[in-house]
Amino acid sequence: MGWAIAVHGGARDISRSLPHDRQPCEEALRQCLQIGVEALESNSPPLDVVELVVRERENIPHFNDGRGSVLRASRRA
Repeated sequence: MGWAIAVHGGARDISRSLPHDRQPCEEALRQCLQIGVEALESNSPPLDVVELVVRERENIPHFNDGRGSVLRASRRA
């Protein structure tokens, strides 16, 4: 049996009509995915790969990892 990897951008909705917001997020997720794939291909332990990918995503300013939740329309978390 092989392996699989999935990376997501969280619960935030980015409208398709806002490509200037959407494109950097998608590129960042592809970067995280590539890091995970390379680590899995080099036989890194799966838990280490998860930590590696999450750590990478936490350092990307397009996401709010480690800083709080996305505000709703009412501006409340």
